[in-house]
Amino acid sequence: MSAKSPILLLLIVISCMLSACASGFLQTKDFDQPYAFALDEESEIKNTDENFEILKTVQKYRDAVANKDIGTLRSMISKEYYENASTTDDLNDDYGNERIEEILNDYLNQSVRDIRYVIQVKQLTQEGVEYHVDYQYIWNFRYEVAGQSYWQSKNDTNRITLVWEDEAWKIKAGL
Repeated sequence: MSAKSPILLLLIVISCMLSACASGFLQTKDFDQPYAFALDEESEIKNTDENFEILKTVQKYRDAVANKDIGTLRSMISKEYYENASTTDDLNDDYGNERIEEILNDYLNQSVRDIRYVIQVKQLTQEGVEYHVDYQYIWNFRYEVAGQSYWQSKNDTNRITLVWEDEAWKIKAGL
């Protein structure tokens, strides 16, 4: 046995250990459409079946918004859905499940023609039975007003809250 053999063996063992550690976290490559749905490289979301399914639900939500698929969006919403539009002191813009259909139709079908929606997941946390997915998004959409076409863009952060309901992950807040 040459002197290089123990060093080579040690390098192989270290390489295997490092690759095992890397696979302990979910990565963008674990999901479809990496150009539109990605995980931040620093997110460190544990690679579990539950976490994977939660993030697949967020990806399904992104796809439904981008495709203006109101039926899919409606099926993803919890019976307990509530939105305060990030304005805790103004109840006029709050709504719950009873107005979802109206809100989705107004928002996606009235004048919006094309949507480009990119999500980068920053964090996944659990609080009791709720899971929170914090993400940054880039939202570009083309809309028409009085026969004129316009593009609008927005880059912001959001939190979507999911709960297990009726054998599926459902959105409880954060549309």
